[in-house]
Amino acid sequence: MLGPGVSVAEISVALEVPDRDSPNSILSALDRLSATAKTDSRVGIQNLTSQVAIELLRRKLSIAAASTRAYHYKDENKAQREYNNISIQQRGKFQTETVSKYGGVDYSDIRTKSKLSDYSAKATVAVVTIVMLIDGDSTSKQLSKKVNSIRDVEDALSCIAADSKADNCLRGAEILWTPEERGETLTMKEVLADYSSLRSV
Repeated sequence: MLGPGVSVAEISVALEVPDRDSPNSILSALDRLSATAKTDSRVGIQNLTSQVAIELLRRKLSIAAASTRAYHYKDENKAQREYNNISIQQRGKFQTETVSKYGGVDYSDIRTKSKLSDYSAKATVAVVTIVMLIDGDSTSKQLSKKVNSIRDVEDALSCIAADSKADNCLRGAEILWTPEERGETLTMKEVLADYSSLRSV
């Protein structure tokens, strides 16, 4: 349906979040999605991936920077290895993972949850990353393009939202975001230190 071979595609999006506690903030939306996601089924992963892309599109006016990369393979095993490598690279940027669900099992470490007694900061920059392993070359063609404008980001997110729902094409997905803990905030300078490929839009 999406072409020959297998693709590995990734997008990272940095957003300004004036009030992380707002029900409309991307961090609140991700908290809700992570709490209800059915990660033990292919359909659940498809729906989650598509919905995260849509939530990012809804907040396009808050997007400050983004980056994409993609690879296409004829060999399924090579594609799987590259997907695993990118996933590990991205997860290695986090000291802890306060939200971690895989195959329907919650691996979150509740000991890392922030104590909110002295919580005050609300504004932050957030980074959301989607990594996909998906059949065909359609997704990789779109996400291999360099990000130069907000329109490029919209096109990439629209592609992810649509392609991830195509039949049974989505083989796997990782969705990561920072900051996860409520008391943690990030500046754009801190974000760029870990996500040097981000380009302002």
